[in-house]
Amino acid sequence: MVNILYKIRYYLLAVVATACVLLWPGARAATAVDNSLATWFLKDDPALRAYADFRTRFGNDEVVILVVHDPQTLLQPAYFTRFRALTRQLEALPTVQSVTGPGNARVPGRDLTGASARPLLGPGTGAAQVRAALHDRPTLGGQLFSADYRSARFLVELRNLPDFDNRRAEVLAQVQRVVDAHFSPAQAYLGGVGIVYAGLNALSQHDFGLFLGLGYLLMFGVFLGLYRNLRLLLYTLGIVALSTYLTFGIYGALGYRLNLMTVLLPIVIILLGIMDSMHVINERNLLARPGSPALADTLQTLRNVFYPCLSTMLTTVAGFLALLTSPMAILQTFGVFAALGIFFCLLFTYLLGVLLLPHTRPAPRATAAASVWVGQFYQFLLARQRLFTALSLLLIAAFAVGTTRLRTDTYTLGYLPADHRVVRDHQAIEATWGPYMPLELLVRPRPGHTLHDTAVVQAAAAFTDSVQTLTGVGRVFGFQSLYQGGLEAQAKGKARRLLASQGALNAVHRQLLTPEYAPLARQFVHEPSGTGRITISGTMLSARQLTAKMDSVLGMARATLGPVATVQPAGYQPMYSGIVRYVTASQTNSLLWSFLLVFALTWAFIRDFRLAVLTVLPNLFPVLVLLGLMGWLGIPLDTATASIAAIVLSFCTDDSIHFIYAYRQRRRAGLSPAEARLTTLTHIGPTIVLTSVILFFGYSSMLLASLKTVELFGALTALAIIGALYGELVIFPLVLERFDREPGAKPKPVAGGR
Repeated sequence: MVNILYKIRYYLLAVVATACVLLWPGARAATAVDNSLATWFLKDDPALRAYADFRTRFGNDEVVILVVHDPQTLLQPAYFTRFRALTRQLEALPTVQSVTGPGNARVPGRDLTGASARPLLGPGTGAAQVRAALHDRPTLGGQLFSADYRSARFLVELRNLPDFDNRRAEVLAQVQRVVDAHFSPAQAYLGGVGIVYAGLNALSQHDFGLFLGLGYLLMFGVFLGLYRNLRLLLYTLGIVALSTYLTFGIYGALGYRLNLMTVLLPIVIILLGIMDSMHVINERNLLARPGSPALADTLQTLRNVFYPCLSTMLTTVAGFLALLTSPMAILQTFGVFAALGIFFCLLFTYLLGVLLLPHTRPAPRATAAASVWVGQFYQFLLARQRLFTALSLLLIAAFAVGTTRLRTDTYTLGYLPADHRVVRDHQAIEATWGPYMPLELLVRPRPGHTLHDTAVVQAAAAFTDSVQTLTGVGRVFGFQSLYQGGLEAQAKGKARRLLASQGALNAVHRQLLTPEYAPLARQFVHEPSGTGRITISGTMLSARQLTAKMDSVLGMARATLGPVATVQPAGYQPMYSGIVRYVTASQTNSLLWSFLLVFALTWAFIRDFRLAVLTVLPNLFPVLVLLGLMGWLGIPLDTATASIAAIVLSFCTDDSIHFIYAYRQRRRAGLSPAEARLTTLTHIGPTIVLTSVILFFGYSSMLLASLKTVELFGALTALAIIGALYGELVIFPLVLERFDREPGAKPKPVAGGR
């Protein structure tokens, strides 16, 4: 097969070049960012369908919360003028559906007729008039100003555009520019789910691009320092670059765009690309002899490592395809294209191998030095087997206990640095206005009831009173607030009692259907289905905390609204809270299937059940290290870390299969188990050590990132690499020595690594 590949190498190169040209539009399209919900959730996911239904009824729930603060007071004519101008400019934006705030608020008259409604901040309006107008209308006033009139809130409803997720950053930037034109960042604060999401997305793209580039430079710099051979560096770079390009070319051509998971694809490809190339390079360094033909050495090298490289490709591909068991579309897509990139790594390891390696000189210095070091370490290990066995068991126990402390959660705001504007604005809003993140509820009256029935409205008002007793809950506004606000305009302090009057509620309901109030009513009442909306403002929570809070809220809803209506969570927050369940299922399913598939393929490759078990089990150690450290350090398992275990298991198995393949060859050649272990370690060990050094330094550079997701990914991957190195050089040899040995056999002195 290697000979055939050599004969047709130029034809294959032409095919690759043609593919690169044809896939250029796809590669370019793939770099666009798409973090829409469709990339995260499966199309038939009930949560996604429910969210789409909610947006169809009530519009885009991704509201921008703008809070303007003055430590003295906002009840000044200058502020009134700026509020009106700000509102007009925001409403003029083509991407804004509506603005609700002091700048366009209207005060209904006592007779509830549209003609009697007047602007709250009309020309010439003074502070006393505003206070008087809102004094008897606390429902309206509570939505516009804080109790001390030092803070004002504007709700900017964005249009429900079909491509909104892709245009989020652009839309929010337009809103930010308008706000900045009227108020300084020290006075005006923006918040909301979209604001956090856009800030996280922008910073993640910046950090991953920057630190992935730095990681590449550092890894390849260390590679060049170790081998001191530019052509070997070009060989490795070619494998990684072509594999990445073609993977993203196909990815983009199929309509996919970059998201928070697929930005990890280059990391996976560089991991496997470097490991494949270094197995070839180190095999050639050990095989080459002075004066031997470079072409013959190259072809023999490629023959020697073909079967283990093929096996590692298959096991690693199987490991990533195990992500197809995840209930999250984003992880399924990541698994498929990671598998494709790994296939390309093997392809170009061999194609570029027959093209470039015959024109390079062997670089045995680093390989020979590492081989000597590994041999000496193995002798040291043998002399202290009990000590290292005890240490290994202690580490396994410690990390196993750590996994019991592991929890699943995600808190997106926590990924941003403390000095980021999104974080500062969030803290300022909660300090000056109070809890503001919306939790939506959908209310469906039971048969025989409507939203404006006295029983339903009174139950909703009772629910509002109950839910506001929960810690972290601020203002609550919903369909019932429209009726209460209308009654406050008519009856002042008697409004609450009039909630029991069906006639009074019918009058308010008729008024809400008029053109004057219909736009506001449509935000909380969907007439065709007869359903209502209640928005609870709360503190920003992690997904796990939000789930617990929703359980409490729904319990209160059943106790108050239950007899007359059904209540269910709606909007974006339930999907955010459900990520915990999805991540747990993804991690469990993918790891289980990954392990089973890797074991099955390893067994098929080795054809020895006992050796297959001995090969795969030690590879769980770095995974245990990873999950145990996360448990001890309090790092939650979330969307940013859900795939790391599968990645770690994949690249660990790569080295083990090369090890066991070489070990089996030596055993079949008649060497004793001890001799086979020593010669295998000195032969394969250099690759294990050198790749670990390169990858550790590359991923450690991500510790300098400002985004927590990047920092955690780099730190955890670097620590897992240390665990993998310990597993390969200590645990694996000890396991083989214990369970695959001949009584009385002793290793013979071996001079080289062959």
